[in-house]
Order: sequence, then structure tokens, then C-alpha cells
Amino acid sequence: MHKINGFGILSMQEITRLEKDLYLNFPEDYKQFLMNKNGGVPEENYLSMVIPSNGEEIVLGALLGINEIDNFDLENGHKEYGDELMESSLIIGTEYGSGLFVLICEGDQEGVYFWDNGQELEGSSDEENVYKLTNSFDSFISGLKLEK
Repeated sequence: MHKINGFGILSMQEITRLEKDLYLNFPEDYKQFLMNKNGGVPEENYLSMVIPSNGEEIVLGALLGINEIDNFDLENGHKEYGDELMESSLIIGTEYGSGLFVLICEGDQEGVYFWDNGQELEGSSDEENVYKLTNSFDSFISGLKLEK
């Protein structure tokens, strides 16, 4: 988490309220991130990750939290895209160019995914534009590499 310049901190009460409002149960590692950072942006340069299934590099723009600025707010992201998401999922971040990071909070598909909703990646289409990145939020954060 040292790679992220956070927006502040959240209390467990704020997180519980957010879970209730969004009808979700966040994984413990994601709750800890929200308590410690409340979202944020890369501290320096760019943080990137390679999509395991196709080798494409994606760059983190921001991780969302509870924020007065709509572009950085979890609830706003959920309102904007909620009807397009599968059950138990949440937009947790934005990609630097185009695309969204999605956390599936429960079930067989739990983990962090990249949703290429703008179909910018080679091979993306209306039917195929979601790529699994990691099985947990912690492994997602630790998998982000500083671009030099």
C-alpha cells in the first residue's frame, strides 16, 4: 500500500454504511485498504500491471474511496455502472487511459478484474472485455509495479 497516496482514512462505521448502501460485503483486505487509505492515486510516475491472460499492460489512474469529487467516489462509480456489473461487484478504480478496475466481493469469481469498457485492448469486444487480474485485493496492490 506504500505505492498509493491515499485520500485519507475511513472508520469501520463508514465502511459498514457503504457496504449496506451498496448491498455488498467487502473482503477484509479491501476494508483494511479503505480504513488506511480511502482510495488514492499513485505516489509517483505510473503503477502498472500486466493482464495475465493476454500480456497487455494497463496503468492505474486512481483507486476510488468515499470522496466529494465524483471521479474518485465509490458510490458515484457504483451508481454510474451498477446496472452493468455482475452481482457482488464494485468499481474500485480507473485505468489511466480507458477502463475500470472491478472487485468481485464474494463467490466463485471473487477477485480483481479489469473491465475494458471502452474496448481499447486488442481482442476486446462486446462479448469479451473483462480480464481477471488477481484473486484478492492485496495481491492486486502488491502486483502493481512502478513504471520507470
